[in-house]
Amino acid sequence: MEIRYNLRMKITEYKPLEILYQDEYLIAINKPSGLLVHKSPIDKHETRFALQELRDQIGQYVYPVHRLDKPTSGVLLFALDREIAKSMSQYFRNNLVHKEYTAIVSVVIQKVKQR
Repeated sequence: MEIRYNLRMKITEYKPLEILYQDEYLIAINKPSGLLVHKSPIDKHETRFALQELRDQIGQYVYPVHRLDKPTSGVLLFALDREIAKSMSQYFRNNLVHKEYTAIVSVVIQKVKQR
């Protein structure tokens, strides 16, 4: 567990990102919901980013291959080299990667009566 001080000098604890797969070219993590992949003007006040946390965790620069929205949790793939990132990103852009999304619902959905 890593302890950091945030801007208001409160102690904040972060668990290391869960690494699901790693080889000499790629690393896949389990991105938790609420974590941005990288800095974005969409959420200027956010201070945590998967890219920076993973880089700090493994001590090596990483390159995002694709993105997941902030509220989405799931497998996030990074390359450990810029050229590999370019190649892998092409697979995603050209729809050559099969992605599957599963929604977990915690409420009962009622069928609407048709008129």
